[in-house]
Amino acid sequence: MKTKTNINKRIAGLIILVFFSFLATFPALSQDNNEAVIVIKGKLIDQTTKKPIVYGNVYVTNTSVGTVSNSEGEFILKIPKALQNKLVNFSFMGYKSISSKLSDLKPSDNVIGLNPETVNIKEVIVRTNDPVALIKSAVKNVPENYGSNPYLCTAFYRESIMQNKQYVGIAEAVLNIYKSRYTNGIEADRIKIFKGRKSQDVKKMDTLIFKLQGGTNVALLLDLAKNPESFMNESFFEDYEYQPVSITNVEGRETYVIEFNQKKDIQEPFYQGRIYLDVATLAIKKAEFELSPNGIQYADKYLVKKKPADTNVKTVSGTYSVDYRDVNGKWTLNHVRYEVKFKVDKKRQWFSKVYTSTVDMAVTDKDTLNVARFKYSESIKPSQVFVDHLSGSYDEDFWGSYNIIKPEEPIQEAVERISKRMKKYHNI
Repeated sequence: MKTKTNINKRIAGLIILVFFSFLATFPALSQDNNEAVIVIKGKLIDQTTKKPIVYGNVYVTNTSVGTVSNSEGEFILKIPKALQNKLVNFSFMGYKSISSKLSDLKPSDNVIGLNPETVNIKEVIVRTNDPVALIKSAVKNVPENYGSNPYLCTAFYRESIMQNKQYVGIAEAVLNIYKSRYTNGIEADRIKIFKGRKSQDVKKMDTLIFKLQGGTNVALLLDLAKNPESFMNESFFEDYEYQPVSITNVEGRETYVIEFNQKKDIQEPFYQGRIYLDVATLAIKKAEFELSPNGIQYADKYLVKKKPADTNVKTVSGTYSVDYRDVNGKWTLNHVRYEVKFKVDKKRQWFSKVYTSTVDMAVTDKDTLNVARFKYSESIKPSQVFVDHLSGSYDEDFWGSYNIIKPEEPIQEAVERISKRMKKYHNI
């Protein structure tokens, strides 16, 4: 049974951020890939309102190849030619999913409209309206819903940092991930960089370098089916208020929606948000949560690992999301995202700055056959700073064959813009 001390360590593990006053770099790994792919680009929208659908799922049906739309609804999906006869599925929670033949899609400028879907409650077999009972059952059913065997997966990972409203740092990589058994609480997941790149604008951040410690491992900690957070842990149910269960539709499947918030008298940085459970299997399909307004005032001591003595750092917000996809009867980690904002005041400066650190990780492929756990020495450690292990180079040939989450600013433009400023700053 977890103690509150352990949960506080989990909080720190989820969102530790590091402020440094120096910058160090190490060479990146190098590897080529010439896999032939078909590229489709487009935008997901609400068919009625024409507004973009944010973080909607775009994937090849009955496979683990897929991606998600960005905050503008835009997506880029890269499909191996071996799968060109498969259907491409577009879905989002609360909407009717649709499938299209690859031959019906254009290389770019596809506009995919999804229609909202309502649920007839009379047709749904409701186990109980008790949210706590449903969460307990969901945690109990994890081994059955997520599988008892380890697997390997490929994921696209991006860390970005904004100072006020401008990008000042971008780092991304293709990761190899060993996912240990969901029935094993001892063996940990492992992550290895397959290929990475970065770019940082040192001048714009002045003398303050903002870095994220253990970001890749934090992304895996957000796999709530394996690492239940406090709002899913029986030891902490008394610290939260849970709302009556409602029902929505996700990809044609009825889904329980459970809302929660930490109680006002709890003096810890806990959360508020929603959990989505599949009605038929009680699988955890998705969770969206954030640092609660009731607890964010207690968060600073857990979040900032290191900062200069003349700098004051205040947590503004922390938001998190994770979702899963059903692949051949087993639910698989699909997309993880978290964003943390800090207000930074430095002595002898008139104006404060707001730093926003965002992490996106999308699982793009899964292998259940050739499963081998790579060495710990090859893995990214929780204490390591991901950006320090990447070079600033951009390999067009390599990155062209991987699915990525298209950012609000295209990554190629951001890298080019920042690189030019760095060269100008260093008189290169």
